[in-house]
Amino acid sequence: MADIAMASQEKYKSLFPDEASKAAAFDKIAELYYFGNFGSTSKADFDVLMFSLYLEQILNQSEDDIWSYSNYKLSKLLGITQQKVGSLKVKKELKYPYKQFDWRESFRRICKKAQYIDGRIRLNIPDRNLFLEIKNAVEEQGGYLEMQLNSSLLVIHPEFFVDLMLCVQEGEDKKKLKKEICQELCKHSVSTADFDKKGFGALCREKNWGTEILCCIL
Repeated sequence: MADIAMASQEKYKSLFPDEASKAAAFDKIAELYYFGNFGSTSKADFDVLMFSLYLEQILNQSEDDIWSYSNYKLSKLLGITQQKVGSLKVKKELKYPYKQFDWRESFRRICKKAQYIDGRIRLNIPDRNLFLEIKNAVEEQGGYLEMQLNSSLLVIHPEFFVDLMLCVQEGEDKKKLKKEICQELCKHSVSTADFDKKGFGALCREKNWGTEILCCIL
């Protein structure tokens, strides 16, 4: 326990290393308490604010390292369960959204770790907000995820994963991927117009394509 407490103290010092960072954090607390809300703020609201201040300092230092703010790591530092951390992350993003959060960029950083197992694409997503953004993007395109007991495990059919990759890619990378897909579709006598209208996942389901066409793209 002493080692954990020391690690937590050292982490706090690294996140709030000077008077300016501590003063900025206190200003946020003062805004919650002193601007007409003194005594009416619930502990739950205060917890969300304190968690937000802590997490934003981590994100400002190492947002590109998604494991630096995993549920496990934060649960050890703060002395709460991983489930509590996950819940606070969602509440924090709703009430105090991180302005630099770009779920597409976050997904691009980790998608190379995706694995193809038993006909599905599997990828561990340690951040709940990122997982929810991905789920929403897939569903908006007519696809779906297979829900798991492990709430951080993304399991998706390959054809819907292709649509997701198109959604997150930008610029030349997106053009290149789309061109490769269109070339493969032409071999199956499918027009680009159908692809643009329906999306890749819907076409796969409609044509009842197997893994052959997917292997040529992924």
